[in-house]
Amino acid sequence: MNLSGFTDQQKQTLLDLLVIGMYADGNLADAEDATIEGVLDTIKFPSDTARQHFIDASFTRARQHLASPEMTRAFVTDIAHHFPTEDLRRKACDDLEELLSSDHKVVDKESQLLAIVREEFEL
Repeated sequence: MNLSGFTDQQKQTLLDLLVIGMYADGNLADAEDATIEGVLDTIKFPSDTARQHFIDASFTRARQHLASPEMTRAFVTDIAHHFPTEDLRRKACDDLEELLSSDHKVVDKESQLLAIVREEFEL
């Protein structure tokens, strides 16, 4: 995953997007977990505690926003604002797609999430 061009704030937002992708199918694969850890390792946190609080909050946000398609769309719409250029939005969407296919199968809920992201990111 190429994270060049993303600020730490955008990496945190990307991580939220990837975590919601990880939870979309209800199956937490090792490859997805490794990707999340890889992104986390690129973000500068003031402490290990701050890192843990961030990831815990990200998991909570993902579970909350998968409760309904409307909540998922609202979450993705908010995320899109953090990527001001088409290039950054495309990179974020590509990273999500890479995560979703890392277990070699993309189920309907993951496809629906990807469609929402492409629509809200205007790709």
